[in-house]
Amino acid sequence: MRDTTASFRVKRGLGIAMMLAFLLFALLPVIWVIILALRPAQQLFEPIWRSPLALTLDNIYSITRSDFPKALVNSFITAGCSTALALILGVPGAFSLSKRKAANKFLASWLLLLLRMAPPVGFVIPLFLIYIKTGMIDTYAGLIFAYTSLTLPFVVWSMWSSFNQIPDELVEAGLMDGASMWNVLLKVAIPAARPGLVAAAVLSFLLAWNDFFFALIITRADTMTAPVAVMNFVSYASVDWGAIAVASIALTLPVVPIIIIANKYIVQSLGGAVKG
Repeated sequence: MRDTTASFRVKRGLGIAMMLAFLLFALLPVIWVIILALRPAQQLFEPIWRSPLALTLDNIYSITRSDFPKALVNSFITAGCSTALALILGVPGAFSLSKRKAANKFLASWLLLLLRMAPPVGFVIPLFLIYIKTGMIDTYAGLIFAYTSLTLPFVVWSMWSSFNQIPDELVEAGLMDGASMWNVLLKVAIPAARPGLVAAAVLSFLLAWNDFFFALIITRADTMTAPVAVMNFVSYASVDWGAIAVASIALTLPVVPIIIIANKYIVQSLGGAVKG
């Protein structure tokens, strides 16, 4: 009995040690970025133990004096608006595909999946040519529509899966009580599929927030987003690693509370849960 207990403790200790080792390995890039953000330019790549107290806020000040804060606001505007537009268009579409009897549902599902899997370059070149003709280059509307084309298939696909888990009898009961399909969607289906809705919204926001390729091609100075603005710290002659580190932290911090708050709903959505 003692041998079994000792063996269990050894295995548990090894498991905890391995978990801590993997956690430290995953946190190393984060720690390194934080160190780079606070180190003077002259001592940026020196071992930290040589001068552990050589810290500065100059990198943060240089970020605030650049165009990066405006680009960060642009990212919030475009990612937020495109997510809202994708939900407004995608949720009713997913509900219709899930609960209405229509032909070619299978074909529609694969077309949506194909749109989601297609490389961005397949969309951005036609969009760029259209935007040149219509004057939508370097506009919020142009980037929001571009991001919606990226996130809408994902919203429809994920919400379709969530609505499929709602019993058809629940929808039919609402219709028999005299409610319209819109009322059933708003008062029955969406509350029941709330975990999937939150997960779709958060992941769609992150898709747009982290985008670099669309923004690089479509935006200029006025609507440049934060991922593209990071490239301003790279020049032919030098690379401002400290400013890039601060910009990376600034890009990450706003989405951390969103992920923490929505974590429960994302897990429930991935697990196929529907609120009863």
